[in-house]
Amino acid sequence: MLRQFGKTPAATRAAPPASLSRRFAIAAAILTACAVLLISIVSFWLIDRQREQANALLQQREVAFHATTVGTNLEALTTRLAEVANSPILANALVDSAGKETYLRPYLHGLRQINGIPLQLMFTDFEGVAIADNGAAGFNADDVAWLRQRIDSGDERAALRTGPQGQELIGVNLLRYSRTRTPEGALVYKVRLADLKPVQWAAFRHLGGAGHAREIDAAVPLPAGLRHLGLVLHEDERRLAAPMVVPGPQYLAILAITALLALVVFLLASRLAHGLTGDLRRLEAFSGSLGDGDGGTASGDAQRAPLAGSREVVSLAGAINRMLDRLYEQHARLEAERRRFLQLSNNIPQLVWMADADGTITWFNQRWYEFTGAAPGTLAPHDWREFHDPAVLPQVAQRWNEALATGNTAQMTFPLRGADGAYRSIFASVAPLRDPGGKIVQWFGTGTDVSELERAESALRYSEDRLRQGLVAAHMAVWERDPCTGAVSFSANLHSVFGKDWHNVSEVWELYHPEDRQMVLDCHAQVMRDGGDYHLTPRILRADDGSVAWIDLRGHLGPGIDGRTVVHAVAIDITERKRAEEALRLADRRKDEFLAMLAHELRNPLAPIASAADMLRIAYANEARIKQISEIVARQVAHMRHLVDDLLDVSRVTRGLVTVARKPLDLGRVLNEAVEQSRPLVDARRHVLSVAPPSGPLTVDGDHTRLVQVVANLVTNAAKYTPEGGRIDVTLAAEDTQAVLTVHDNGSGIGPDLLPVVFDLFTQGTRTLDRAQGGLGLGLALVRKLVELHGGTVTAASPGPGHGSTFTVRLPLLAG
Repeated sequence: MLRQFGKTPAATRAAPPASLSRRFAIAAAILTACAVLLISIVSFWLIDRQREQANALLQQREVAFHATTVGTNLEALTTRLAEVANSPILANALVDSAGKETYLRPYLHGLRQINGIPLQLMFTDFEGVAIADNGAAGFNADDVAWLRQRIDSGDERAALRTGPQGQELIGVNLLRYSRTRTPEGALVYKVRLADLKPVQWAAFRHLGGAGHAREIDAAVPLPAGLRHLGLVLHEDERRLAAPMVVPGPQYLAILAITALLALVVFLLASRLAHGLTGDLRRLEAFSGSLGDGDGGTASGDAQRAPLAGSREVVSLAGAINRMLDRLYEQHARLEAERRRFLQLSNNIPQLVWMADADGTITWFNQRWYEFTGAAPGTLAPHDWREFHDPAVLPQVAQRWNEALATGNTAQMTFPLRGADGAYRSIFASVAPLRDPGGKIVQWFGTGTDVSELERAESALRYSEDRLRQGLVAAHMAVWERDPCTGAVSFSANLHSVFGKDWHNVSEVWELYHPEDRQMVLDCHAQVMRDGGDYHLTPRILRADDGSVAWIDLRGHLGPGIDGRTVVHAVAIDITERKRAEEALRLADRRKDEFLAMLAHELRNPLAPIASAADMLRIAYANEARIKQISEIVARQVAHMRHLVDDLLDVSRVTRGLVTVARKPLDLGRVLNEAVEQSRPLVDARRHVLSVAPPSGPLTVDGDHTRLVQVVANLVTNAAKYTPEGGRIDVTLAAEDTQAVLTVHDNGSGIGPDLLPVVFDLFTQGTRTLDRAQGGLGLGLALVRKLVELHGGTVTAASPGPGHGSTFTVRLPLLAG
């Protein structure tokens, strides 16, 4: 149910804050404790600073002691090695090599350590060749090279080198000849710096090297012969033991005193605050009683703060009463708004609901209960899911959860079960209600039954689809044009008629044929001036391929959907009808020409026959004369029979009454027989006939008689349309899987206007005096039909009148 405005449920009421007197006492105790702690912290800090300075001084002295120890060890080492170098044992070894095993080697083996420091020692001659060592020597080639360089230069200064075992101190004492002071031998030694360290964490570096911030350095007091090395001992101060311990008991005593003082201050402040806040506690009790009962009225006294106590408290109570007066007025207005909202939401046709910020639905309007058939007040927060289609509910829940996550409005359409059990389409919209800080506090949702609208839209789409299909089938386009703006609204199939979709009338003027454009403009101007309808059939140039098309254009000036005057127009593509009309006129003209030609062709043989009849009536006609006359009659009758046979053949082929008796046959034989049939006409016109037969047999599946008729017609046609003394070339060859027959002549040729229709019925070129054989124009039409019956094609080509022509027949070869 809708929550009552201005009321907060007791379950969600926040816990009351601590009393003012207690907060005062706590604050006083905290301030006292903080002051004592601050003094204690400063004292602790001063004590720590003194302790750290003492620790630093002790650590510095410890590092200096370690450095002195290293210097003492090095002093002992160099002193002892100098004594060894000056001993007579080494001098004797330089001249008595046989005695080194007796006294030299045992002497050197006794020098493996000096002051506990491991020593590598080797005695060599003046070339650096080893004579003896102390048994711990580990000198490598680099060490020997360094030694020889020192012997050559007479330099006895030690050096620091990096070896396989880390940094090493290497030095030499030269044994010199007393008179020349030239080196006669050398005592070379090597010590690991790691063996010189007094403690494990100590390290050495050169005097000029950079140290670390947390390291303590001390210069090593080196003997005179090693001072050039400038060794510095450094140790990490964090590795040194702190000689002083933090005085813990003093800290504990200070903390205890601080806690005791804070407790005493807290008790005294609590007592004082309790007396000072008595009036405030009474005002607090009054404020706690607000909201109990019916809330009172703006003029009632039951819900007003008592004006008693100190001046400050009385002033505060008066302010509270004034605030209560305004709240009562606002509450009354909100209650009135709530009643109006409930009345409105329960009487609108939409389904309305409200939900908390987390999506829990808390209220439905009366219309929702009437639609679903649920009893008001009986639904749990999530029972609304029971009225949704289970197949669609996951998508609805997902959209609802997305809206809750993003805080955005959402719209969706879903089926909802009505009281009759039938699902109806509901268009729902949800939007958040935010507080002044932008936080979502509530969600509002509405749902509209759009089932009837969907059915109407479906019917409209079906009607529009039928109209569109009808327009497409009829090659028709419909549009409306605003004569003021030139804007055009057209049907979806405008492209099929004009080859382009256009939106402004200026675009369509460019599509009209230049010869018809002014006619259309004049017609439109007259309609706009006088009103009424218009009808004309202009030509257009299609925008997609530039072809010429005829359209039946009809229009009417009338009101549009917004009441403004517009031009309603329809255009029907009548190109095919125009072509059919033109073809009909052409066929009618060819029929007349054919009848005239047929009469002429039939009259030609009748004249000799009539003359022969007249001659037979002459009494003195002898037998030889009669024979001559009968030959004339027979020849003209044969010509007439040939004309009639051509007419019957074309008629039967056109009506599909001719069947071909197919069988495998050689086209070479067909070519020879056809040439023999055409030979009399070719010879009579004194043509040169060149025949190029194939190199081998070309086998096709065909009718021998009909294929001979095809080739003979082509050769005869070339002979007829080639002036006397012309040339005819006939070739037969194989190309891939086809047999190709070509008949070429240098005759009258074919014009470009006649070439596309040369294989149509009754088509003939211009009859000339030298082409007396004439014909009915049926031969090429019969050739095409017969070739197509054999699964082949025939084409004609000519550069133009007077340049001859070429006919090409292609027939499929038999496989194998």
